[in-house]
Amino acid sequence: MTVAAPSQSDFRYLSAYTTKHTASSPFAPELAADSGCSTSANKQLFNHSALLQDRERDLEFYQTHFLDQAATTVQGPIIISMRVDQDDHVRILVRTTRGSERIEYPLSALTIPWFRKLFGVPYLSILEQICPAIPIHALELCQHPELPQELIRMEERQIIRCYKFGVFQLLPGQTQEQEGLANPCDTCTPDFMDFLHWLGEPIRLCGWKGYRAGLDVIGDTTGETSIFTQWNDYQIMFHCAPLLPFNPADRQQVERRRFIGNDIVVIVFQESDDEEHFDLSSVGSRQNHVICIVRPVPSGDGSKPSAYRVAIAVKDGIRNFVPLKFPAVLRRDNASRDLLLLKLIRGERAAYGARAFATQLLRTRESLLRDAIETYC
Repeated sequence: MTVAAPSQSDFRYLSAYTTKHTASSPFAPELAADSGCSTSANKQLFNHSALLQDRERDLEFYQTHFLDQAATTVQGPIIISMRVDQDDHVRILVRTTRGSERIEYPLSALTIPWFRKLFGVPYLSILEQICPAIPIHALELCQHPELPQELIRMEERQIIRCYKFGVFQLLPGQTQEQEGLANPCDTCTPDFMDFLHWLGEPIRLCGWKGYRAGLDVIGDTTGETSIFTQWNDYQIMFHCAPLLPFNPADRQQVERRRFIGNDIVVIVFQESDDEEHFDLSSVGSRQNHVICIVRPVPSGDGSKPSAYRVAIAVKDGIRNFVPLKFPAVLRRDNASRDLLLLKLIRGERAAYGARAFATQLLRTRESLLRDAIETYC
């Protein structure tokens, strides 16, 4: 049986687990169409370039090819950085409100009249051939000495290095989000607590100096402890429902929903049997866009699970995201943990392109571009 989203849900599954197991290994179930790899391939999938988001690539590209180099930046409704390297390649970084485009082009492939070379590199002529859609007539040359550092700062402000993910547990017989948010702390199973400690480390909130994800680190009003991890220069805080304040008189658990309902990515740890699956239509928050459903795979000796079955569901409008070949079963090891955290981070980044977030991000980027143009050009 492969899980399927209810017809009335706004979510769709990108990858799904199945309950069928092969005879050779209890941890090698059949994979969904989007899950064409096993956990043995985790290390091949996990690499630094896969972690980089577009803004980080823009920053790395600019620092490598433009910073402290003889580059020319022109501006109009966009900001463009150009330079010709010693290997006779033109490198261009085009920044617009919708994002950036990195271009590398051999100079030998361009047709440049000899008379245009008399006064140096004909940047506009090169740009006109490589990027004909750019309004060349609207561009102006800008060589302010402080502009390169401002462009670095602009890109750095758009790089997100702190993430917050919601987590709650569904006990046997539970299939609704509201049921999971209403589970008190003393109902946490050993498997769930073991899963949380696999994701990160318990921290004391009072006096915490790292990323706090909106949690109170002074007066313990949002709980005393939480789960946190520092991973590949990223800080990740997990809003764990059982560790957030619980009000037995509040059926909606507003205090818990205040945090988890505002997380883009939510992990649902489900311990019910295979015939019960999480009802995606019960997710009421407009902010939740990526749901990661995790089921523990019982070990043969009755000890803690040595693997987890994972399904990823996203709201309509979110494209698939790397790693595309995501396994349906993750072994409980460091490589699988890296792969899961990578998938969650990339899921949140993919959600930024959804209508709920895209408009605000476009406005922010437009404001940064205009500020740079008005200040330095």
